[in-house]
Amino acid sequence: MPVYPSQSPTETPISGFMLDSGNASFRRSTMTWLSLGFLFLFYPGIQLAFPMDLASLKELLTETILQLSLIITIMLQWVMFLIIYVATFREQTGLGGLGLNRIRGIDFAWAIAFLLSSYLILSGIAWVLAQVGLPMPGELSLLIPKDPLGQGIWVVVSFTAGFCEEVAFRGYLMTRLRILGKTRGWLIPTAISALVFGICHAYQGIPGVIVITIYGVLFSLLYIRTGSLWPGIIAHSLQDLGALFLPH
Repeated sequence: MPVYPSQSPTETPISGFMLDSGNASFRRSTMTWLSLGFLFLFYPGIQLAFPMDLASLKELLTETILQLSLIITIMLQWVMFLIIYVATFREQTGLGGLGLNRIRGIDFAWAIAFLLSSYLILSGIAWVLAQVGLPMPGELSLLIPKDPLGQGIWVVVSFTAGFCEEVAFRGYLMTRLRILGKTRGWLIPTAISALVFGICHAYQGIPGVIVITIYGVLFSLLYIRTGSLWPGIIAHSLQDLGALFLPH
């Protein structure tokens, strides 16, 4: 079952996609390149330029420092969203061209189904990586706040990441890669956006980048299948929020 209706014989694949996805009026602007530069260079570059050794943070990462880092993360992600919002305005498509339309009840069902299935898939991949000497770092629990204030901030982080990252990496990056690259299908946009998404989590080490990249592919498939960002936003937010309730 395709996400978008098939184009008429007079339409090219890319023009049909642009029409059906709400991007028929798309116009490139300076903000287009600024947004892509932010997503391709600045955001992942922070992780690569300042890699974190989670093991070494055991003695340095106090609750206060952790809370401050989470607040900075919230601010950075909303700056990312603001850049993309302005870009879609200048491109004459609006956020609707990214799949951010009216939320539906079925979106919650998709999100829950996705959470359950992706958990099984990623758990299996993490197990395989552990067998070949690439276990997920156990120090990730250090990033989960232990005090009530920090946990409250984490709730905000969870919903911020779910909303802003899905808008950025699935909605904006995938559609713009397909439009600007004039690709016939979703394969290249999916691969590139998932890889960038994985690199943005480089603090989790090589195993983390592999798992998160595959997670990005799964989110992309959910986006393609539903034609909406909301199932991914809901699932992403709940997944991050659930980290508070997992044993550390």
